[in-house]
Amino acid sequence: MIIAILQGTPAWVWALLAALVALGLWQGRDRSVAPARLLLLPLALLGLGLWTVMPSWRAQPTGAAVWLATWLAGTAAGMWLPLRPGATWDTATQRLRLPGSRLPLVVILAVFSLRYGAGVTAAINPALAGSAAFVWTLAGVSGCISGLLLGHTLRLLSLVPHRKGRHGGATIDLHGSL
Repeated sequence: MIIAILQGTPAWVWALLAALVALGLWQGRDRSVAPARLLLLPLALLGLGLWTVMPSWRAQPTGAAVWLATWLAGTAAGMWLPLRPGATWDTATQRLRLPGSRLPLVVILAVFSLRYGAGVTAAINPALAGSAAFVWTLAGVSGCISGLLLGHTLRLLSLVPHRKGRHGGATIDLHGSL
């Protein structure tokens, strides 16, 4: 049955997986990043996570509340995760210097696996895919992963110096462009 599932998977899914693995491996090397660019991965995985769980909310609308609660909790927890040694703001280049990490690869693969597993489950056993336990679990894991990644990214962005806005309020200067 596993072979049939893998063979029945569209080719674009495997191409997407290859691109995501490449992105995750790229995150494993030391790099210098414009602050605005740092938001791309968490926002992309947030979108993928929502794409995964939103269809199940028709069957179980409470899944949206579970997702939101775990996303908020994950975001708060992610903001408290310690930064890797060597993560610094480079004033000269106006970029964040980040040490390599394999954690983004793990997160990317977790989100992909969650999406793939949800799709396979919906195809094989639609009743299970619509059950409260399945929807809440999917929503909880998806929300937590998305939140942790966003929270950790916000923690990294806290290294960016603040500057005074035109009305005197502090704002984060997201130097550089995407």
